[in-house]
Amino acid sequence: MHRLTLFAIILAASCCAVVNAEEKTAKETAKEVGHTVGAAVHEVGHETKKAAKKTGHAVKKAAQETGHAFRDGAKEFKEAVKGDDKK
Repeated sequence: MHRLTLFAIILAASCCAVVNAEEKTAKETAKEVGHTVGAAVHEVGHETKKAAKKTGHAVKKAAQETGHAFRDGAKEFKEAVKGDDKK
């Protein structure tokens, strides 16, 4: 994750270096760099959020399936115990 963020920041800075080839003030250049880096970080954050949602859904589904398996096992155990008492 950190490598992707670092790559995005380096890419943004290099894009701004090309733009900076023209005559601009330091303030304008800094503003452009800030916007470019901000957009890159926003995109990284958005992709991270999507990945986290997918992971969260997978964990939820696995937990539900585990819970259902425990429930079914408990029902079978209860029925087996009841069956032993009837004999």
